[in-house]
Amino acid sequence: MVARWTVLAPLLQAVTAGRDLLDDTISRLTPDAVTDALLAEIGEHDVRLDLTFAGRTTSHLRTDSDVTVSLDLADAVRGLYGTGERPWPSLAVRTPDPELDERGVAGWFHRRKGLADAVQQLLSALRPGRRDLGELAVEFGSDKWGDLHWYTQHYERHFARLRDEPVKVLEIGIGGWESPDSGGGSLRMWQRYFRRGLIHGLDIVPKTVTGPRITAIQGDQSDAGFLDRLGRELGPFDVVIDDGSHFNDHVRTSFHALFPHVRAGGLYVVEDLQTAYWPSWGGHPDAPAGTSMGLLKSFVDGLNQAEVRDPGGQGSYLERNISGISFHHNIAFVEKGRNDEQGGPAFMRTLY
Repeated sequence: MVARWTVLAPLLQAVTAGRDLLDDTISRLTPDAVTDALLAEIGEHDVRLDLTFAGRTTSHLRTDSDVTVSLDLADAVRGLYGTGERPWPSLAVRTPDPELDERGVAGWFHRRKGLADAVQQLLSALRPGRRDLGELAVEFGSDKWGDLHWYTQHYERHFARLRDEPVKVLEIGIGGWESPDSGGGSLRMWQRYFRRGLIHGLDIVPKTVTGPRITAIQGDQSDAGFLDRLGRELGPFDVVIDDGSHFNDHVRTSFHALFPHVRAGGLYVVEDLQTAYWPSWGGHPDAPAGTSMGLLKSFVDGLNQAEVRDPGGQGSYLERNISGISFHHNIAFVEKGRNDEQGGPAFMRTLY
């Protein structure tokens, strides 16, 4: 995984840059390593794929096929990881040219329609469209839409600006309960949604979920020291999602340990906040301080501390670095950003 990600991370950064920088990146990473990463994304197809870079052409997929799709390697990488708006300047397709048989011209055209389907399936895999997150949740079996929750509509609102960026995502909780071979639906959904994203999943149970840009990590979200080491090693993250145990003390521990490892402009998401009101989960019907919701509600006051503390006061780390918070049903989005606007003058507090 480490070796593959040493290729993916710089490639995802360079893909929207100028062509010279992308070519230089492919040369440095080696065309073979870049091709392996690309093939891992698109899966199997019933055509031959010829990829050319620096005058060298290599053949892949069904090399015995009589249908060949030819592309420059950099064009293919841009199609897969870019914004999806560029044409294929290097595309060429070669198909067999058989003689007419007893079925005549109509039969000849009929046979060729199947060739177009195979070619288009490959090109669609190389340039996947922008699909709704709810649709992706259903496809990959994530419970964030239509199971117990209706979260993807809120994720779409907050994540849209990051969708085409080379983000790093950490989700606590891979799913599948105690089974090592189960779960991972949300990780696969995020991999598809964030076309340039590196997706990390953390679970207390060892998980076998894999993907071209997915890695599964075993660990305990209640271990603050472990989480801090994880953030230092793999962060900073653009997105952290807590869909783990949902025990209130675990949620609080995870937030304090990982929020410092969220990049400025990033988001920390806490799901299933109903447990803040359930005593068996460490909650309370009033969700006071000490619960996960109590923690989040304190951030609202922290946003406005410039008008409460002494003028010029610095405030706590969280007060200085939480720039916004949004609540929806059972889910909250905490925005990482600078919060040090000057407060109103002191005399305003006692003017009336």
